[in-house]
Amino acid sequence: MTEVLVHKHLIVRAEAVSPPMDETFLKEWLQDFIKCINMKVLMGPYVIYHDVPGNRGITGAAIIETSHIVMHVWDEPSPALMQFDVYSCGVFDPEEICNKIKKDFDIVKIEYKYLDREAELRDIAGGKSIAKPHLKDFIVKENEDKLKKLTEETLFKSRKEVDINGNGTTGYVIKEGPQKGKVLKHIQIPTKNI
Repeated sequence: MTEVLVHKHLIVRAEAVSPPMDETFLKEWLQDFIKCINMKVLMGPYVIYHDVPGNRGITGAAIIETSHIVMHVWDEPSPALMQFDVYSCGVFDPEEICNKIKKDFDIVKIEYKYLDREAELRDIAGGKSIAKPHLKDFIVKENEDKLKKLTEETLFKSRKEVDINGNGTTGYVIKEGPQKGKVLKHIQIPTKNI
């Protein structure tokens, strides 16, 4: 009996707290993953870690009996960015694949498109997006805190040294630069008796 080819393509974008970073680990994970979805390896998996700032991360690819599986991870951002493709002429369940990725890499957000490529590119799952809101909020706050700290450090580096109430005056005395020795007075706002 001849099997009917189905030409399905799953495209996953995920944000991972614990992304794969070790070549041996990802190679073994891909081998296990391919078995879990009832596919067979023809070549690979091939895995390499690319250590170039701005494009640092790991890539793994395998040629399967019915097409290919590829994972790219950029581990510099927090959370790491993971792009994952499964293209196959065999049947597979996109929810099962996303659940395995979520479990294995501590995913905080995952989105996917499931395309039927038989006669045209048609999204057959409507696209899905799942996020862990509490962890995502924590990561957003952590990034906001980093930006605030960087801003404060930048401002601190750019300000000039002053003595408060220096030279017996009330105000600030500039200690360096072209305005050295100049006294800046406190700003006083007149108050009204109420």
